[in-house]
Amino acid sequence: MMVDMKQIHGIQLDILQEVAKLSSKHHIKYFMTGGSAIGAVRHHGFIPWDDDIDIGFTRHDFEKFLQVAPTEFKSTAYFVQENRLNPAYEYDFAKVMFKGTQILERGREEAKSQNGIFIDVFPFDKMPSHQRQQRLQAQALQSILKEIRRRFYPDMCPDVPTDTKYAAMTLDQLYDLRFRIMTKYDHHPDLTYVNLSSPYEYGKERILPNEIHQFTKMKFEKLTVPVLADYDSYLRRLYGDYMKLPPVEKRVQRHILKASVDNPQVLSEEAANNQSDIQTNGFEAQAG
Repeated sequence: MMVDMKQIHGIQLDILQEVAKLSSKHHIKYFMTGGSAIGAVRHHGFIPWDDDIDIGFTRHDFEKFLQVAPTEFKSTAYFVQENRLNPAYEYDFAKVMFKGTQILERGREEAKSQNGIFIDVFPFDKMPSHQRQQRLQAQALQSILKEIRRRFYPDMCPDVPTDTKYAAMTLDQLYDLRFRIMTKYDHHPDLTYVNLSSPYEYGKERILPNEIHQFTKMKFEKLTVPVLADYDSYLRRLYGDYMKLPPVEKRVQRHILKASVDNPQVLSEEAANNQSDIQTNGFEAQAG
């Protein structure tokens, strides 16, 4: 059964609500990022043509989330994909997916791991202050990304040169090295937070230390979600004039090419069970 954007959005809201409930239970703070932050501010919900939800954690909370989520989700309709949980999942961030759904994702048409309707979960690490260290970190992460993609998608990367330094490493070694590079500066309290998994250029999606723990509540469809209190500074650094709508030709879905649901009845029952407590559980313990 093919699903439309309305159904995709409904499933993604269900996933987000479950993540919010889990985060509240375990005192983990998440916040809306990227286009989802714009959606909350500008549309009080999804950007109409957006086909995903993006949330962020500090690295500390991201690791805590990964420790508790697999157990919490075990008997539910949800599951987590992250390379330490499943080496066939190649990204350096996580996705929470809805069981019994399948998608064809742009750029991951030949994905090796299970690929269902999802929300993206990004860790925010620390960015070094010196330009040389920034350049070295960016170059290393880019080279590792190219090597991983060359292995996963050889037909899509026929012209990617092999870096002998990384070609001799196993996939687990590459994942481990990538993790150590991403978290190298996280023990420095005064450094800027950065999404190193961001689709934008290195250092583009950043949050200042005095911004990271202050949140405000905003409406997102039927949910109430945490957004950075100084969302204006964050969004202007990332997008410029984020309140201005893009031209019509750029209002397109960027991720999901096709989607299907194995058992729509199971989905509708899960959604119905969630709707009763959206307001009471959607945000508790999230405000900083």
